[in-house]
Amino acid sequence: MTNQPQSRGEYEMKKPNRNSTRLSCAACLIIAAVAGFNLLASAMPVQSQNMSRQNAISRPEGERETDPMAMLASARVIYVYSRTIFVKAEVIENELRKRDDFQSSGLLLTKNPSAADLTIEVRRSNFTTEYPYVVVDSKTQYIVASGRVNSLFGTAAGKIAKGFMKQLQKARAFAGSN
Repeated sequence: MTNQPQSRGEYEMKKPNRNSTRLSCAACLIIAAVAGFNLLASAMPVQSQNMSRQNAISRPEGERETDPMAMLASARVIYVYSRTIFVKAEVIENELRKRDDFQSSGLLLTKNPSAADLTIEVRRSNFTTEYPYVVVDSKTQYIVASGRVNSLFGTAAGKIAKGFMKQLQKARAFAGSN
């Protein structure tokens, strides 16, 4: 078909290929979704570093705990915070509750971040199947544990729960030996 004038003064246009149209739409949707997820993750509230410094400074020197293993071992209440839509906090909480070592450890989960001794923060690395996580002491904002799991061959939530409990048991064994 050529762009020859029709009888009414219009031009006849070639019809687009359906497959190329579908491919273009799919590519646009993927790009928009990735951009939206990145904006969503960057819009999540982050606690200020100035607040953590003020908390650490306002405490008397004798009370300030600086040993990450001791902070991890003495923790009792945990808050789970997910910065990704791919693994929700509730799923990680459920995976922790399923574990026998969690049930026997005396730990509690909370939905109130200010009531927690520790906060487990989970995010997803862009364009990967990796989920890095950090465990932060709520009072001092010190990172007391961290890890990275891959969601291949299992769920990320289950692997995060397993990795955290392994680090907690190691810290408690270390604290018990001192």
